[in-house]
Amino acid sequence: MKLDSKKINRIKIRAGYILVIFLIIIIIAVSLSCNITDKRESVVNDTAETGGAEAGEEIQDQSSADIIEINIWDSSDPKVQIALLDSIEKFLSLTPGLAINTRHFRSEEELLDQFEAASLAGSGPEILISRLESSNRLAKSKTIKQLTGYFDYSSILDGLKEISFFSGVNYVVPFRAYNFLMLYYNKEFITDIPVNFNELLKYCNDVKQLNDDNYGFLLNAKEPDWIIPFVGGYQDWIYDYSTGAISLKSEAMKKTLEFLDKIYSQEKILPYDMGYEEINNAFKAGNAHMIINGNWAVDEYREGGINFGVARIPIVLGGYKNPTPMLDGIGFMININCYGDEFIASRELINYLMSDEIQAGWTSSTLTLPAIKGIEQKLIINNEDVWQAAMQQAGICRGKPPDEFLRAIRDAVRINLENVIKGNITIDEAVVKMQEDAVMLKSGSVTVEDLTKEATES
Repeated sequence: MKLDSKKINRIKIRAGYILVIFLIIIIIAVSLSCNITDKRESVVNDTAETGGAEAGEEIQDQSSADIIEINIWDSSDPKVQIALLDSIEKFLSLTPGLAINTRHFRSEEELLDQFEAASLAGSGPEILISRLESSNRLAKSKTIKQLTGYFDYSSILDGLKEISFFSGVNYVVPFRAYNFLMLYYNKEFITDIPVNFNELLKYCNDVKQLNDDNYGFLLNAKEPDWIIPFVGGYQDWIYDYSTGAISLKSEAMKKTLEFLDKIYSQEKILPYDMGYEEINNAFKAGNAHMIINGNWAVDEYREGGINFGVARIPIVLGGYKNPTPMLDGIGFMININCYGDEFIASRELINYLMSDEIQAGWTSSTLTLPAIKGIEQKLIINNEDVWQAAMQQAGICRGKPPDEFLRAIRDAVRINLENVIKGNITIDEAVVKMQEDAVMLKSGSVTVEDLTKEATES
């Protein structure tokens, strides 16, 4: 059957309509598909930003941008560096999402110069580990944060606490104590540790009568750091931490000089002309039964095979208080530019390092002591007998005054004590002269050479 031309045209028109309708349906379907996809992606993005759904939280946890990074700068000795890295590794295992970087400097001065410059420029590490005295310099330059109220100072050793503030505000968290004096005794000779200097001097006289080559006790009177603790034993001190005033003209200093004059000049119980190395060697050789030395000597005596013990320096002659050696320490300071999550993480790290377990663990490996009172009664520390006694001594130590003051004090004490022992000056004159000399040395109006020359000519 043949179709006429009119029917063919109508079929073509209908087919065209169908094709157009089909194309419209396809376009609508594609459009709807795109809208649905956009809406789904929008929900996912909103969830990731708000953290309102589990899928969003997983995305947030996996993001490298969420890792908090802390930088620590220090100039510590190798033993302290190793202990620090070990402690950081343990802390990181307990703290996911945290990265800690350390940078070591060759000297304290380089460390402080670099930190100060970086902090003033708005950068630098979050945490600085340095001597407590460094906080004074950095507080003045406004490069470290005030920490009063952020950390608990109630359990800190008194000697460290009194040198951890500037203008009445805490800027550093004391962490480790070191560089303090204590009594060393040879257990081969000493079974009963002298409680006071009355007992100690009696023992010295007994030993002297038996053998002129041995000494019951030796004191390094050539070094002022060995003399200054007796001022504390006579219930005064050489420096006011709140005002920065030097205090050498005191009844306590007078009693200290009287004690030294008695044992060196009047009764000649001890030799005055022996210095540090000679006294140290005498103890290692067994010729000195007791000496006063620093905590730094523990390893030296152990390696030398000496059967020794340590104790607090005995109560002063004619008094009822133990001498108070000077104590130094290191601590944590936080950059003034540290805020938010970095500040929170820095506090958490510092609190972890201040914990009893970490404090005890550092003791035998670093030859430094915990900054916490009474920790020796809470935890077992390796070589417990030595470190427990050392902690008892550290507990009554006074904070080491700033170097600029201490240099003047040392020189004034050394020069005038020598004149007392030689009989060139009375004790009453000496305490007055010490005070005058120390103040002038601090001000720069005289030099050590000037005072030494004056003493020689007098």
